[in-house]
Amino acid sequence: MDISRRTTLAALTAGVTTGIAGCNSLTFGGKQEYTPVVLENNHDAPHMMAFTIVSIPDNPNGGFTVGTSDAWYVTPGDSHSFPEAIPVGDVSPASMTVMVVLEDETAKRARFQMDGPDDAPHITVTEAGDITVKTRMQG
Repeated sequence: MDISRRTTLAALTAGVTTGIAGCNSLTFGGKQEYTPVVLENNHDAPHMMAFTIVSIPDNPNGGFTVGTSDAWYVTPGDSHSFPEAIPVGDVSPASMTVMVVLEDETAKRARFQMDGPDDAPHITVTEAGDITVKTRMQG
């Protein structure tokens, strides 16, 4: 069977272009889903809210993975959502920790279960200036 050079180059070009363009759904079988992180300020003062979400390894030899890290200036009574903060999928860790720090060094660390996209962490500065972390499933 005789395959021309042009046919071979066309096939290679299509494969390389697909890889460079990030079309990994052809290889890995699906669209990546995300769950948001929501910041809310119920305090009477504006706050810079910085957070980091870290996965907890399933075994003692596993490594910690930083899922996301960001910061946002939130005015009183306002909220901000990071829609693509945490990737969710078959390989996503179930146990995660969120660490939150305000500009005045108020800090909070909380663990939560990440069993699905509805378990998004909701980080709130309360009227008293404290930080709470809940998931949608916790209410």
